[in-house]
Amino acid sequence: MATALCIFYFIVLTYLGFKFLYTPRTRLRIPFQKHNYMLCNGSETLLIFIFGTGLIGLIPVLSLRLGVLELLCILGIQRSKNRVIWSWPLKLYVVFLLWEIIGCLYTPSVEFGVRMILKYSYSLLLALFASSVVRDWLVLLKSLTLARWVAAFTIFIYFIPIFLPLFPGVFWNKAALVTHYITMSVMSLALYFASNQKKNLLFFILFSLPCFLWVFRTDIMGLIVALSAFALIKYRLKAVPVILLLGVLSVAALFYIPSLKAKMYFRPDEVTLSDFLTGNVDENNINTSGRGPVWEDCKEWFYKDHELIGSGTGRVQKYMYTEATGFRRGGQIHNDFLVLMCDNGLVGLSLYLLSVISVFVHCIYIYHKKYYPSYIRLGAIIAGSSLLGVVITMYSDNTLSYSMATLSYPWGLYGMTLGLIKALKKR
Repeated sequence: MATALCIFYFIVLTYLGFKFLYTPRTRLRIPFQKHNYMLCNGSETLLIFIFGTGLIGLIPVLSLRLGVLELLCILGIQRSKNRVIWSWPLKLYVVFLLWEIIGCLYTPSVEFGVRMILKYSYSLLLALFASSVVRDWLVLLKSLTLARWVAAFTIFIYFIPIFLPLFPGVFWNKAALVTHYITMSVMSLALYFASNQKKNLLFFILFSLPCFLWVFRTDIMGLIVALSAFALIKYRLKAVPVILLLGVLSVAALFYIPSLKAKMYFRPDEVTLSDFLTGNVDENNINTSGRGPVWEDCKEWFYKDHELIGSGTGRVQKYMYTEATGFRRGGQIHNDFLVLMCDNGLVGLSLYLLSVISVFVHCIYIYHKKYYPSYIRLGAIIAGSSLLGVVITMYSDNTLSYSMATLSYPWGLYGMTLGLIKALKKR
């Protein structure tokens, strides 16, 4: 029944995506204005639709949904009246993708290599699509607010379990949702600073709570990094005290939130704050939720002696899906950075991180251009800070596999910001 329902939703979403793309004009309500509307062309409506439905994973047909979204992005670029904007961070990302393609030349499984490339490609395609489409800041605002309402709805159904069975396999799992909430938290905080409306501050609190209540250590770290990046973009060097305070609070949380400490260590009573600060924590007492042995094996088999170029794009996926036995088979290693190292070596990991850092640096540059209007600076600070927060979760989660709900949002926002800058320069 769940599979049939997801297939039905997939058909409906696919139909709506193509319908919106090929509808010349669609009338949409302007955010925060009850009686005012805007007219969006097909590509603009499609982009808003993609942002609003990113949390609908449809797990049984996940790969098909990703493929359809990538196809829609390509068609949207073709139908757009504007050209895509190739900023230097996006060019660096293309270099990274080229290295991934080269990795298919020495991989033992081209099939899994292609699957990995498709996962990496979605963020770039959405950024390029957004850069070619968005010339009106209301499209950015509509995309953000629609995505936020859908995210709030997922919190509602997950915290009131009676509604959850009504959506079997429709929305992403908690791990993907909480990583998505990092972007929603940063976005709400940015809107609060821009508008001083208290409801945005309440949304910030709402989206920050799940990672603590559900005890997701990786996403707590991601949220702290995103907030630190937010402060760094906004205040530059003046943000150092804020960043230090966030660091102190995150360490304190490890020891003064009982549920978090219990998940962090097998024997939490044996670890004190002074042990942590002096590095006297027994490694065998750290709970990696079963990740440790898998990480060590993958390093030994696929990274060792291949440190520079790795063992080929998709090598880890091939192992997990066709070679692993027992509980490992069909699973994930929960470390996208390690996947990059094993598949594409230090070269692949460096190229990926370089493109991410380049986006962050570019967002700092954009934010502090005084002649840019507030809506461009809003897009820059949300994109740059949320991207760092989401990317850091790749250390111990499958963030790449959740790309539709995680990585694509900061990259898409970055593309929107580029489009708005282009429109400003034309005027």
